[in-house]
Amino acid sequence: SHGNLDAGSFVFELNGVRWFIDPGSQDYNELEQAGFDLWGQCQDCERWTLLTKGNQGHSTLTVDDERFIVNAKASIVDFKTSPVPEATIDMTPIFKSHVKSATRKFIKDTDHSITIEDQIVLGDSTKNLTWGLMTTAEVITTSDGALLKQDGKELNLKISSPAGVRISTIMMDPPPLKLDKRISNLKRIEIRIPAYFFADGKGTIKVRLTSPE
Repeated sequence: SHGNLDAGSFVFELNGVRWFIDPGSQDYNELEQAGFDLWGQCQDCERWTLLTKGNQGHSTLTVDDERFIVNAKASIVDFKTSPVPEATIDMTPIFKSHVKSATRKFIKDTDHSITIEDQIVLGDSTKNLTWGLMTTAEVITTSDGALLKQDGKELNLKISSPAGVRISTIMMDPPPLKLDKRISNLKRIEIRIPAYFFADGKGTIKVRLTSPE
């Protein structure tokens, strides 16, 4: 009853800065007093429209701009601790027929970086993929990703794959809905990838986060 559509989402801290955040929870009483249907668990229930509850408010992958399947589960299917720590999540069930398969792997390749690798086999009707991050940092677009600045520190975001895509930054302060939780300076970084980028029906989205050298 307190669940969110946040499969595959993550937070990332480096050099004492939380670069990518989870929006957390919010005051339930305010929502209930406003008549908001907070407790409905159905696929089309109002609960999932909130920034704090839906996949659009989390740092994860979204397919065809659709809501995750509410009663589906994304399981950790592989985990390694050394020499390079990795964790892989099977995201396929939460997308239903929108993709044939989808896995998300986190690779801690150094002590000051992490790589996120999504392996996707598109469905026959897949239109687009959106790779999203939630941050309160300043975001400066670069030719292959972005430079983030916060608390006097910097973080590089590099898109390794696919080639030819760029990020966009959407301000979320103020948030989309009047009843949404307001987070100062909140932004959503998006990498939007049309399905035709993957001509053979298979694709890899690979992004590396690291402190500048």
